Amino acid sequence: MNTQLSDQIVHESELTRQHARYKIPAKIEIEGKLYKLYDWSVSGCSILDLPEKYFKKFITGEIIFVFDDFETRVKDIKLEIITKKNVEGMVAYGARFTDITPQQISILNEIITAFLSGDIITEDDIIHAVNKTQTYPKKIEPRIDKKKAWGILAIIYLTIFILVLFLAYLFYRHTFIVESVNGYIDANLTVIRSPSPSYIKFAKDIKAGEDINRSQIIALSYLISGGIKTINSPVRGKILHLNMFDNDFRNVGEPIMTIIPKNSSIYIVGSMLHKDFKKIKIGSIATIVLPNEKSFKAKIIKIRAAQTPLQNKSKILQNIYNSPRDYDIVYLKPLENILDYDKIGESVSITINTL
Repeated sequence: MNTQLSDQIVHESELTRQHARYKIPAKIEIEGKLYKLYDWSVSGCSILDLPEKYFKKFITGEIIFVFDDFETRVKDIKLEIITKKNVEGMVAYGARFTDITPQQISILNEIITAFLSGDIITEDDIIHAVNKTQTYPKKIEPRIDKKKAWGILAIIYLTIFILVLFLAYLFYRHTFIVESVNGYIDANLTVIRSPSPSYIKFAKDIKAGEDINRSQIIALSYLISGGIKTINSPVRGKILHLNMFDNDFRNVGEPIMTIIPKNSSIYIVGSMLHKDFKKIKIGSIATIVLPNEKSFKAKIIKIRAAQTPLQNKSKILQNIYNSPRDYDIVYLKPLENILDYDKIGESVSITINTL
């Protein structure tokens, strides 16, 4: 190392500092005033004739390096003034850099390297030093709130679970459940009809719900041609409904009253789509729901076509194509005797679980 260069360096062993100090000409501007640097390094510097008020204080300044045709300023250098001593008849304050940035260190190192190598530092060298250490803020990946993520995941899984259940329910309903197109409560009934054109007078003041004995005279038929015929009950049972008022005129075959024979069974009749025929069988158990939403169980006792072949073929021509061939009729018997005669004629829904 030549003598001139060695005069510009104060070695670490001499002053037990962290970095070697360099007596490279520079100034520092503090609060608008310029002060000469006695020596400096990338870790600190010595400032000549600094006012006493800055001693043991934290300050901010700009280090200025003046070259042939430009000057370089290292701005916002933060310093802590920590020592004071006499140097060549002047007071020198020792300062250390605090919070020095990579760009500031790069510029100082570039200047030191140029002086030590004997190169003439240029403005491009300083720009290169700045660009070389250009730093960018670290990209912070967005953090996911675990609780929120688990909540979203739970909602997704719950939605999938509900969807699977819904699809399974649709499959179950389509595959195993048979429902009636319509249904009603019925029984074996006897309808008393007019034997000839006549005025019908009841034998006594009778009402629906009264008991009737077999062969009992229930009405008198006053023929329009003259004469009287008696109308007798063919069965023993109970009057379900009066189909006329007393002394009304009735033609041949028109109904007079409807009787429920004694021990007549009450059953359910339902229409089912023929495509479900293979799913049901005699003995299958169905759920019957009444209009009041009460339900009970019933067993299929008979299945037949909506109309027999004889009925279909004996229709008048205008109705020959009016045939409910897509329906089957099922007859069901309640498993318990819970239906009264007043329920006859009520609509019901019929659901058969074939599973």
